[in-house]
Amino acid sequence: MSTRLVLPLLALAGLVWALHAVAAQPEQHAAPATTPGTFRFDAGVAPADRAAFLAAVAAARPAARRLIGKVDGLVDVHVGPTGVPGAIGLTESEGARYRVTVDLGLVAQRYGDRGIERTVLHELGHVIDRALVSDALIARLDAEIPTGLGCEDGKLGACAGRRERFAETFAKWALGDIGVNLDVGYKIPPPSVPLDAWGEPLARLADH
Repeated sequence: MSTRLVLPLLALAGLVWALHAVAAQPEQHAAPATTPGTFRFDAGVAPADRAAFLAAVAAARPAARRLIGKVDGLVDVHVGPTGVPGAIGLTESEGARYRVTVDLGLVAQRYGDRGIERTVLHELGHVIDRALVSDALIARLDAEIPTGLGCEDGKLGACAGRRERFAETFAKWALGDIGVNLDVGYKIPPPSVPLDAWGEPLARLADH
C-alpha cells in the first residue's frame, strides 16, 4: 500500500487554510540527484494553461530553473480546483512522484500573471524541499526566515509550518520578488538577509 502525503500550498486572502496529512510520513530528504525528463501534464490540461505554467517556471532566476530541472521529471501537473476549500494550489507526493495542482483560472482572475508565477514556484518549492534539500540545509535556510508577527487561524504568519516557510521563501528568491502588494501566501516575512544571500546555498546545490 502506498502512503500519500498531502501538502496544501498558498492561501486565498481571507480564507482559512488547513494542513492535511494522510498517514503522515517522517521528514525525509533524498540526496540531490538529477532527474532526466520534464513535467508530465494531465491529458486534460489546455495548451494555454500548459503555456502559463511553463512561463511561470521560465520567469524564475537561472539557478532556480536549474533546481527545478532536477525534479521536473518527477512532477505530474493538473490544472483545476484542488479539492481543498480555499486552496489555489496543492502538492501531493505518492512514492517517488509528485502531483502538483494549480487552479490557474482562479489565480489569474484574482492575482494575474504575478500570482501565477508565485503559486507555481511555491508548489515546486515543496517538491524541491522533499526531493533535493538536506535536513541540515533546510535548518540553515529556515533560521534566516523571521517567524513573523501574529498567528492567524493557527496557520499563517508566525504559525506557518516549516514547509510553507521554505516554499514561500523559495518562490520569493526564485522571482526576486518579496511580494509587496501581492496579497497571496502565508504572510511570511522575507529573509533577514538579502534574497540573493539566502538562496546562495540553493544556487550551489543547483550546480551540484
